[in-house]
Amino acid sequence: MQSISSRNIKITAKGEVSCVTEALEPGPLKAGEVLIRNEASLISSGTELSRVYGLKAGIVYPVYPGYASIGRVEDAGAVCPALSKGDRVFFSGAHQELQVYSAASMSSLGMLVKLGPEFDWLSSVDASLLHLGLVAMNGILPADLKLGDKVCVFGLGTVGLLTALLYQAAGAQVLGVDTVENRAAHARNAGLHNALAAAADGMDAAADGMDAAEKTQVQAVTEFFGGDADITVDATGRSEGIINAVMCCGENGQVLLLGSPRTDYHCNITPVFNRLHMKMITLIGAFNGRYPFYKKEGSRESIERNLASFAALLKNGSIDPRAIISHVVKPEAAMEVYDGLFNHPDTYYCAAFDWH
Repeated sequence: MQSISSRNIKITAKGEVSCVTEALEPGPLKAGEVLIRNEASLISSGTELSRVYGLKAGIVYPVYPGYASIGRVEDAGAVCPALSKGDRVFFSGAHQELQVYSAASMSSLGMLVKLGPEFDWLSSVDASLLHLGLVAMNGILPADLKLGDKVCVFGLGTVGLLTALLYQAAGAQVLGVDTVENRAAHARNAGLHNALAAAADGMDAAADGMDAAEKTQVQAVTEFFGGDADITVDATGRSEGIINAVMCCGENGQVLLLGSPRTDYHCNITPVFNRLHMKMITLIGAFNGRYPFYKKEGSRESIERNLASFAALLKNGSIDPRAIISHVVKPEAAMEVYDGLFNHPDTYYCAAFDWH
């Protein structure tokens, strides 16, 4: 196969992102490989911003970010499930116009799924939300959820908002909490019944631009529920968010760590451990990768099942992608949108690249 060119999003150094045109020489496709032309790809803010702005230790540049793409098959080797030219696929591909992707690892960390006719109603931009929907499901499926449970989700970025909406659809009493009022308002506009903004904690009130007299998140949550929550989820990926999740959780409750902590945070951790111990709280790591792609003996859970469940919520209107994705941009605007997501979280909530 002859050399072709592809527009690619490339992080060249800390704080430097551009859309570059690079040569792609796919050669003969091996078994399990497909050549895919991207149609839309969603930015996973937590993961990608940590790399754009060097928040994750040990980053080596350049980096080609992204893992939530919708595209069309241009050519295919011998793959399973069988794919043909023109098939629309949901895959864990980077923000690249053209790429060779391998289906060798079918898991929550590496997916290549044909979107059949049942997905025709869903635009590629809206369908790009599927992957973060699967990530969000890790924040609810491991929990021992009972009807009417009081649930608080900390952090109303895309994954946090989706997680809160999932709990709401499951019949829980849900509260979403963020430090930015506009993000709380965005969550309410997206269908979350209860969302509020409050300072991360007393020490961080000034840093969050909030008056020290205003309620902290722990105060706001306990006041809203009239006591402790049964289940709390940290979707911020910040250690102070995890602390708040623990301090709001009641006896025999559950705390799920959905976000990935990446930056240093110093505090006296003893009161947190003491509460975990005295309240007999279960702490659950909810990183993506908990479930196999296909159903295995002894467990009902699988990525295949979760994908169908999330798609059903999109179709019945429980989750509206157009109310969640705030910015759809061309790849050439990459630096602008990453800057917006990082420095202007009051107006940039969720963004996708349109590759057409």
